[in-house]
Amino acid sequence: MENLKLYRIEEKYINYLKSRDNRVQNNKDQKRPYVGVLLIVGSYKYFVPMESPKPNHSKIKPGIHIMKLDNGNLGLLGFNNMIPVPDSALISFDINNETDEKYAELLRRQISYINKRKADVFNSATKTYYKSTKGNNAFLSNICCNFKKLERACDNYNPNYKKAKTKVTKIKKK
Repeated sequence: MENLKLYRIEEKYINYLKSRDNRVQNNKDQKRPYVGVLLIVGSYKYFVPMESPKPNHSKIKPGIHIMKLDNGNLGLLGFNNMIPVPDSALISFDINNETDEKYAELLRRQISYINKRKADVFNSATKTYYKSTKGNNAFLSNICCNFKKLERACDNYNPNYKKAKTKVTKIKKK
């Protein structure tokens, strides 16, 4: 099995998906947009976002929808927040180009941990997807992105689309 790599997602695509499902995560800011791994789930490429470690991660119960990386010490993978993504919205991420060395080291440790557990990563992503989309797991249906709706949006995504500007014309009074 090939090693998983890190990616980012174009802001325009994330905003497009957010207009379809408000559970899609925002990029935090331009300085540090979210980074994740790419998996094939069903017939789609899915981006699974990683989170940096936070104090509350130690209290989070792991489940199929969340994989704690090194018991939360390296953050987590959020399968409930994964999104289908077309190639046109993928941005390769090279850790070596990261200027924040502390962050780069965290990313190296995260991807190493993930790649040592690839089978578990694929298994959790697949289980989360199918249990959520079957509609018989209320908990997952509530906390997961609407994968089917996002797949339709992914199919219809046009990276070249530009919103038409509406021209306002003033009506002259007589």
